[in-house]
Amino acid sequence: MALLEPCLVIDGSARVGVRVGVISSTQWSGQAIAVDGALESTFACARAALAEAGLQLSDINSFAVCVGPGSVLGIRIAALAARTWATLVPRPIYVWESLAVLAEAAARSGHLPPYAAALESRLKRWNCLCVDAEGKSGAPSEMEADQLRAKDLPIVTTSPEAAAVFPLCTVIESPWAQLPDLFSRSPLLRLEPKPEALNPAADFATWGGERHRAS
Repeated sequence: MALLEPCLVIDGSARVGVRVGVISSTQWSGQAIAVDGALESTFACARAALAEAGLQLSDINSFAVCVGPGSVLGIRIAALAARTWATLVPRPIYVWESLAVLAEAAARSGHLPPYAAALESRLKRWNCLCVDAEGKSGAPSEMEADQLRAKDLPIVTTSPEAAAVFPLCTVIESPWAQLPDLFSRSPLLRLEPKPEALNPAADFATWGGERHRAS
């Protein structure tokens, strides 16, 4: 799917940090990366990326948001920003999935299937997307490290911590720099007017208010 450019791209799915960029003519025309949390950095990064591209928000013709799996808070803030801007001035919103992009980047860099694209999740678990011998991807899932090791697949990840956990592991660079090309050549994008965080977890944390109870 071809992006309607210029497109403001927001990725808050990482465990730490936010990335925002502007794609024009199938390349980055402006980027901003922050190591702070999404709540503190998303809008500041958007302003910085637009300034580097020499554009205003009103010049943007579409938005693209990573829906994960990853940091649910970061993804929801990115999605809320895009939905708000697209409500003020109607513009399309595209979404992409972090594991699908990682798997595509691995294939482009010469990794032959089968393999598993994996990203660190919560509680020492891993989000995983398995690619079979024919290059077909399954559904993303969250699993324990032992479960992922039991699949006996080569693992491709951007998480440096994975090398100490998985014997068959290759750590590659974040695919962020390749996104304009990946988006233009692969069916990674889909239109989604109301993006939500993709959560492959089988169980969910609950909050009982203990942290904020007055002493």
